Amino acid sequence: MTKISKEQVSELVSKIRKGEGDDGELSEWISQILRATSNPEVIKTIMSGNGITVEEIVEKLYSYKPIIL
Repeated sequence: MTKISKEQVSELVSKIRKGEGDDGELSEWISQILRATSNPEVIKTIMSGNGITVEEIVEKLYSYKPIIL
């Protein structure tokens, strides 16, 4: 599978926040976001706090930098 664009990640985050999709779709969407952002805390980031916008969530997802030892 190919990586999805930042705009597509935004769309998926919005769908997840709205509670759209069944369990299978949610699992696939989260996997796609993980592949696109390399952020291991996709669910935690998406569900973090009320009042945070989809754009802010996407920025948090993409700002993840792994610690390389």
